[in-house]
Amino acid sequence: MRNWKQLLKMGLLGLVIIIGSLSLWVPARAASSAPQTPTSPPVSIMGINLAGGFTQQPMDSNQVSGYKVTLAAKGTRNLLEAATNPFGSRKYVWWESTDNGNTYSTVGSNSTTYTFTAPTVTQPTQLLFQVEYDFTGIGLFYNEWSRIATIDVEPSRVPTTAIKVTADKTYLNNSDTTVAHAALTPKNATDRVTWTSSDPSLATVDEYGDVTATSASSQTDGTAHDHGTVTITGSANGHSDDVKIAIGALQDVDTIEGKAATFSLKDLPTDVTVNNWYRVQDGQSTALNTTDTSYTITKPTKSGDDGTSYYAVLNYTVNGSTKSITTNSARLTVTKSGLVSLMAVPDFNFGEANLSDLSQALTLDNLDALAQGQAHDGNSNGELSVLDSRYAGGPWTLSATLQPFGFIGDNGGELGTTSLDLYDPSNRLDKTIPANGEATSIYTSSDYDGQDWDVSNTQLDLGPSPLASAGSYESTITWTLTEAPS
Repeated sequence: MRNWKQLLKMGLLGLVIIIGSLSLWVPARAASSAPQTPTSPPVSIMGINLAGGFTQQPMDSNQVSGYKVTLAAKGTRNLLEAATNPFGSRKYVWWESTDNGNTYSTVGSNSTTYTFTAPTVTQPTQLLFQVEYDFTGIGLFYNEWSRIATIDVEPSRVPTTAIKVTADKTYLNNSDTTVAHAALTPKNATDRVTWTSSDPSLATVDEYGDVTATSASSQTDGTAHDHGTVTITGSANGHSDDVKIAIGALQDVDTIEGKAATFSLKDLPTDVTVNNWYRVQDGQSTALNTTDTSYTITKPTKSGDDGTSYYAVLNYTVNGSTKSITTNSARLTVTKSGLVSLMAVPDFNFGEANLSDLSQALTLDNLDALAQGQAHDGNSNGELSVLDSRYAGGPWTLSATLQPFGFIGDNGGELGTTSLDLYDPSNRLDKTIPANGEATSIYTSSDYDGQDWDVSNTQLDLGPSPLASAGSYESTITWTLTEAPS
């Protein structure tokens, strides 16, 4: 029994010694006061804070005399501090200056928000605020400082006449944050800005404009609602504006068969590397054995690649130990290639002409095809269009054949030499098609691009027609689209 007590005493003594030794690690820090240089922005990847800082800063604003004002800030500890100092803590200290930054005093503590009543003023008055994220604990972890926010107090309300919304980032990895900002017109407008998200399940926005992306799903087929685009809208006094933010480290990719498709990771932090990429098909993941920040499918096919998904595993280091995190999965959609089609052809109506004019030479302008008579298989707006969605293959050629004009009815006369001037000045198309039943090449393309022409300015050139008689004449245009073999 005596030996057990002796061991207990020694154990207690050892514990006291350890605690005493640990207490020697606490650095002696001089009392700090605002203003201080703002801490660098935090570095994070998918919600993991590699470097601490303020994820939400106190923002500049204009306020009305005598009204309540709430400022907000949010700091974060870095991963090393959280891992090596679990019993340490930080608290918020709010500093205010009422003399243009010459002196500061503490006005609030241990809260992410600070609420006060704007002073009663008769002329615009400026207040300055800075937030300290004060460290308490063991180790050399320094205090973090926010930006200095300027609050301009107006004697009375200044209505908003316009608003412009921006964001610090226009894409977010899952679980990461950014801040949306609203610039009001006039600059001293005092209306409160309200914030909304087009899809709160994809990204939320709080009353201060702090945007937080949803976390990445463990689902790997690329259909999880953890990536896409969200619209953040700011509104004030009936005016609104918005900014679009892409959510997710990876986004879906659409391509056509044979055209390369690339999945990319944007702006990885310096200490984050790619461990590997993975391809998922029919629920099975296959390692792709690459550590690049992007992965390209060089010649995707409809049968082999449509509906597959891709994700990456990332590495980061904390306290000498390598950790891993998985991105969201994004989906590849492959559309069948090889489509080259004649999508639209025009009808033409060249109106009326006197027989005396026809006996000489004459040029007629195209009229609306529906102005007289009924359109056939064409359109009335002069549209001539070829669709080419291929990414491989030979060139295509569009040609036109114009038959000689014939008299509608019995015992009619004859027109002289006739040709169609197919004309689109904006797309540099000017082709003469003789009415002789022979094909005329209109356009040849070899870059797998479609073409759209407006040929409503087309004219009909008529040579002398002394044998013409009163009545109606018509001809048929045959359009032929030819694709060369691959």
